[in-house]
Amino acid sequence: MDMKISAVFLIIGLLTGVAVGYVAAPRTGATTGTELTGTIVVKGSDTLLIVAQQWAEEFISLHPKVNIQVAGGGTGTGFIALKDKTTDIADASREIKTSEVESCKAAGVNPVEWTVGLDGISIVVHPNNPVNSLSTTQLEMIYNGTYTNWSEVGGSNAPIVTYGRQSTSGTYDFFREHVLHNRDFRADNRELAGNAEIVQSVQGDANGIGYVGVAYTKQGVDVKILGISSSSTTIYQPTIANIKSGAYPIARKLYIYTDSEQSDLLEQYVAFILGPQGQEILEEVGYISTIKMEK
Repeated sequence: MDMKISAVFLIIGLLTGVAVGYVAAPRTGATTGTELTGTIVVKGSDTLLIVAQQWAEEFISLHPKVNIQVAGGGTGTGFIALKDKTTDIADASREIKTSEVESCKAAGVNPVEWTVGLDGISIVVHPNNPVNSLSTTQLEMIYNGTYTNWSEVGGSNAPIVTYGRQSTSGTYDFFREHVLHNRDFRADNRELAGNAEIVQSVQGDANGIGYVGVAYTKQGVDVKILGISSSSTTIYQPTIANIKSGAYPIARKLYIYTDSEQSDLLEQYVAFILGPQGQEILEEVGYISTIKMEK
C-alpha cells in the first residue's frame, strides 16, 4: 500500500479501554497504481446516517469498484454489530460505554474511536406554536412529565406531546443524561426510530415537541427551532458558532468506531472521512468539523 493514515493510537482510555485515533496528515486521494476494491459495512447512529450516506456516495464516485453498505438503527445497534463483526464502522452519537468495550474485547474486537465532528441537538416544535424558547430546566420538566400543558411554559392551553428516540439511540442516551440528569422519560413519551420520523411527527402535530440532530433541521423541513438557555438567561440557537464555542447548551461530539485491525480499504475510507473532502461533506450537511488538518 503506497499511502497509510498518518495516525498513532496514542491513548488507551483508562475508563473505557478504547484506543483513540489521532490523524496528523490524512490522505486526500486514492492509492497510486492500484484501484480500490472491496466492501465496507457501516451501521449505527441515525444522527450520522444522513452524512454517512453522502460519505459513501462520494467515496464510491471516486472508487467505483468499492461497495459501501450504510444502515442506521441507533448507536447501540452499531456497537453490537462491531462486537459481532458484522460491521466495519460503528457510527455513534455518544461515546462507547465501558460495558460495550468489554463485550467487544471479549469477542476479539478492540474498538478505536475517531471524533468526526460536532452536533447540536435541536429542539423542534410545530411552526404555529407560539413558544420561541425554553430553558434547559423547562425542557427537563416537559420530558420528565412535570409539565404537561404548553400554558405552563408560556404557550397555548394545549397538551404537550413529546417525541424522542428509542433506547438503542445514542441521542436518547445523551438527552437522558444531559437534559433529564439520568432520570426516566415521561411515561407517554413517543419513541421513534429516527430523527426524520421525529421531524415528520412534529410537522404534523400542533402540540408536538421533539429533539433531533441539527442536520435534520436543514433539509427543507417545516418546524420551528427553539432557542435554549441554561444557567444564564441568554438564549442560544443551535448555530455553528454557538455549538463550536460551547455556548449552545445541548451539544456533543460525533464519532465513528472501528476495530484496531483494519484493512487497507477501511484505512483509506477513514482517512477520507477525516480528510478535507469528508469534512466538507459533514459541514454541508449541517454538522461541524473540529478536525485541524496539516498543510
